[in-house]
Amino acid sequence: MPEIRETQNSLAIKFREVVDKLRQTVTHIQAIMLVGPHGVLDYVLDDPALNLETVAEEYVMLLRIARSASEDSGAGNLVENILVSEKSIMIARSLSPDHFLILLSRAQDQIGRARYELKLAAREIERPRT
Repeated sequence: MPEIRETQNSLAIKFREVVDKLRQTVTHIQAIMLVGPHGVLDYVLDDPALNLETVAEEYVMLLRIARSASEDSGAGNLVENILVSEKSIMIARSLSPDHFLILLSRAQDQIGRARYELKLAAREIERPRT
């Protein structure tokens, strides 16, 4: 169990390190979350109207279904999931089979930029500390 705790602490530290850059490079961010198998590990909330616990619970369920469908169909591991709604976009990037970096933004016209920056942020979080 201590190994999991160390991993989660390391992820949370790295999460905080990449959040500032994401907030500078992606416009209209509503929230950024680091989600693990037991819920939200860390987050930054810029839109107080959001109920992050509900968003995280529902989206994690969707990610589990998408991951299962991807693996069961032979398409491989789920790397990224994008949900576009009328008012926002949600992009989840896999850090490990049980951890995701999730970005919520109102800037639908910036979806490409958001995907790119989230990919860089995920790589930074995954990179071993030196």
